[in-house]
Amino acid sequence: MNGARQGPTTAVAIKTLLDKREIETDTQVWRKGMSEWKSLRESDLAELVAAEPPAISSQQIGSSYVWTLALLPLVFGVIEAAISASNQEAAVRSLALGFSYHPIRGLPYQVPVLFNACLGWLDDRRLKQAGYGSRLTRVAAVLFTPIYLFLRAKRLKQRPYYAVAWIISMIMGFLIYASVEG
Repeated sequence: MNGARQGPTTAVAIKTLLDKREIETDTQVWRKGMSEWKSLRESDLAELVAAEPPAISSQQIGSSYVWTLALLPLVFGVIEAAISASNQEAAVRSLALGFSYHPIRGLPYQVPVLFNACLGWLDDRRLKQAGYGSRLTRVAAVLFTPIYLFLRAKRLKQRPYYAVAWIISMIMGFLIYASVEG
């Protein structure tokens, strides 16, 4: 578990771990006489997981939520920049006309957090239905977007393009906002 060797253990104990979802069907196992480590599903213990279907192909899992999630920081950066630019224009007009100036507040921080959490949860739910979800991805999907995006790519054996896109999107969103604010 967690990349560390465990054991020796019995088939009954492995079945219990599977039932509790503490290990997955792709957990690597080895026993005396085997030339290399194999996934539980491919080993001579496969009968323990025979009733559970394999995960579907990672290419069949939609990526609309994850790409929306990856580009969300850029969208919120543009929205914040537009609000800031509007405030600056309003301040100039107010000063020129002699009116008092009341700036519009930007988006409450809860809005992007809520959007990230919802999209992450929806995407992780899709992963779970396909056979790839786990407790770790569920927590990361809701609380730690960039970590979730890297975990998702690793779990699906994909390159982390959307995780890198999120980082770039975050930087660009911040720069757009800063260029208007500064």
